[in-house]
Amino acid sequence: MRSRELIGKEVIDAAARNVGKVKDVEIDPLKWNVTGIIVTTGFMRSRTVSPGDIDKVGDKIVLKVAADKMQKA
Repeated sequence: MRSRELIGKEVIDAAARNVGKVKDVEIDPLKWNVTGIIVTTGFMRSRTVSPGDIDKVGDKIVLKVAADKMQKA
């Protein structure tokens, strides 16, 4: 999957609540792997989701954790 395919996808937490949409993808420039995705959660607010917190990626991204467990970006 390409990073541009993730941008704009809706993100759902473990309790099936809408968290927001993917704004950007974080990449480790030395290893060239994804270290997280940035999710907009409201006006001028965003959170970071680590790859380990992602359960499924399809039409929507489903998380293994609740929205309040996400890191502030």
